[in-house]
Amino acid sequence: MKQLSAETVRLLSSSQVITSVVSVVKELIENSLDANATSIDVKLENYGFDKIEVRDNGDGIKAADVPVMAVKHYTSKISCPEDLESLTTYGFRGEALGSICCISEVLITTKTAADDFSTQYVLDSSGHVTSQKPSHLGQGKVCLL
Repeated sequence: MKQLSAETVRLLSSSQVITSVVSVVKELIENSLDANATSIDVKLENYGFDKIEVRDNGDGIKAADVPVMAVKHYTSKISCPEDLESLTTYGFRGEALGSICCISEVLITTKTAADDFSTQYVLDSSGHVTSQKPSHLGQGKVCLL
């Protein structure tokens, strides 16, 4: 017997959260709803096998949260076990974006009301930001896979 590599463990655990194109889209829409979006646009190329884009007009991602926005088990929804008793959001586990990063190339463009301009972030398979550049997006978020 031998221990599985960290990459293999990430892929296996991600497949428990993200099982299909439908589950990717569901998780991204729920993220948009949790961000108070009133408009959500979903675009698929080749039924989502080539490209998935979810664009919303929600709150965006705060600059302080960007470094861990897609790292598994980081969440802004709960901070202690008692918070689980009064959840009002779809997401809370901190697994969706991290799992998506394990199986796809991910770009996130975001702008909050406090930001002067939007920024596009490229994420690695662990959910960490590898590069960033200014963008033209209005308030909200775009997830491109």
